[in-house]
Amino acid sequence: MVEPVTKYAMENIIVNSCALLLLVFLRMQHKSVKNSFVLDQKLFVVMLDLAMVQCFIEAFTNLWDKEHIFSMIISNYHIGNAVDIGINMVLNLLYFTINVMFGYIWCLYAVYRMFGSPRRVKRYAKIICFPIVLALVSIWTTPFTGWVFRITDDNVYTREWLRILPAVATIAYVVFGVAYIYANRKRINKYMIMPIALIISPIFIGAIIQAVLPGTAIIAMVVTISLVGLYATTQSESAYIDRLSGVYNRRYLDDYLTGLNENDKFKKMGKTITGIMLDMDKFKQINDNFGHHVGDDAISQVGKILRDNLGKMNFAARYGGDEFIIITPMLDSDSIESLMQKLTDAANANNESGEYPYELSFSYGYAQFTVGKEKDSDGFMKRMDDNMYEYKVAKKARWAAEGKKTKQEEATPAVI
Repeated sequence: MVEPVTKYAMENIIVNSCALLLLVFLRMQHKSVKNSFVLDQKLFVVMLDLAMVQCFIEAFTNLWDKEHIFSMIISNYHIGNAVDIGINMVLNLLYFTINVMFGYIWCLYAVYRMFGSPRRVKRYAKIICFPIVLALVSIWTTPFTGWVFRITDDNVYTREWLRILPAVATIAYVVFGVAYIYANRKRINKYMIMPIALIISPIFIGAIIQAVLPGTAIIAMVVTISLVGLYATTQSESAYIDRLSGVYNRRYLDDYLTGLNENDKFKKMGKTITGIMLDMDKFKQINDNFGHHVGDDAISQVGKILRDNLGKMNFAARYGGDEFIIITPMLDSDSIESLMQKLTDAANANNESGEYPYELSFSYGYAQFTVGKEKDSDGFMKRMDDNMYEYKVAKKARWAAEGKKTKQEEATPAVI
């Protein structure tokens, strides 16, 4: 007689089935990634695939019991108890394997997301492989040693003393990933740090719960939560963050200014803000003389300078090419000039470091905008642009009189 599935098992089946459907939806959104050369997308898809298998196993093993429907089918077809035990063994081997693999792949994903370097990922894949190798050896020798779990002749499953090793390996990768992010926090875009770190938190908690409470099947659910959170974060990021500079993009700038101009509270207050258009000097020579990859690096360095020096009260966006927009509540010219001097000092510190073949410097122009007094922000942007152009022309004439040249100009071949 087939006994009904327990309430706990049914709840587990429902939760993991829902998680599986959600992961399938996310996987369908990444069908085109199979032809992509973007490593973080490939690693994300691998994590999705592992999580789908994990959810399936957790749901399926709640039904794979000798008193449930699958064992009855096996008995009716005279397949035998050995097959029942064998399938149970394989499912558990896969389950433990996926748990530890997920932490390893997440570390590689975090490394790539922070630095965008496949070469760095390959190097770290070798450096941090010891925990996963050790855990996989213990898992896949379990059918012969019984170190991680045992399945009796009656198909009764129990976890053994070394069950903690895969969980410890997963926790070790979490700790390494968070420590790596923290150690490199000053070298990467700040907006990347918290999403990458927080995504792994549910997995860290789940690994601890599963290690302390044998029989608890929670990893697949927390992995799904993490991946959904990661997907939402990256989608949100791509909608309003300029990937190269790490500041807001043109789309978000337009939405920001539109929302500001339509704010009823600010209209009543007659709120006034200042906009600063910032243009990189001699940027074309960087691209022409050193290549566009060096030009991209220069854009990235300017973005870092803005993020590190503007503070929470100011807003920065990449307007296009080598132009950036700063929105600030500062209204008096002395405060604005002080802010620009701070950015100039930061650029000079970059130049003096000797790390880069180019020099960073800025031309800028600013204008003020009173909410509700203009139909849109076009006139505001034009005033900034006109003032910036005047500043650039005057600066160019001053440099010509002084005979000043940047590194990128000096690298320009003489025209014969």
